Amino acid sequence: MIVLFRIDDRLIHGQVVLGWGTSLKPDRIILADDLVASNEWERDLYASAAPPEIKVSILALTETAAQLKAGIFDGEKVILLVKHPKNVLSLMDLGLPVSEVNVGGLHYREGREKVLENVYLDADERSIMRELVKRGVTLDGRALPSSKT
Repeated sequence: MIVLFRIDDRLIHGQVVLGWGTSLKPDRIILADDLVASNEWERDLYASAAPPEIKVSILALTETAAQLKAGIFDGEKVILLVKHPKNVLSLMDLGLPVSEVNVGGLHYREGREKVLENVYLDADERSIMRELVKRGVTLDGRALPSSKT
């Protein structure tokens, strides 16, 4: 069961592991990203950022959708992480049902404008967020469980 679906350009880091992990007590973190999944060094780096009691799966988007739809992780509480809003759309297009996404960290870079604390979007990302809402996805802009939206 997915207990948190989060967009965060830092992926697995302290805010996810300590902030959300302490509150949600996940069994597993799934990092869904084609580039990270294809790079052994990055896979090892991100996997090492989680405590030993939390399993980590680093999968390409197609693998993520297939394994979640097949029920492979049904007996576990899962935090699902993606780096970009477009990855949420990709997972939905691959048949993964999505009702709520936490937009926790899209940090400043050239061309992005501040929307919320820790959330900066460019025009393309704004368009994707609007599309997610059109598809019925609720967007939650909290950095941590205790943060106000």
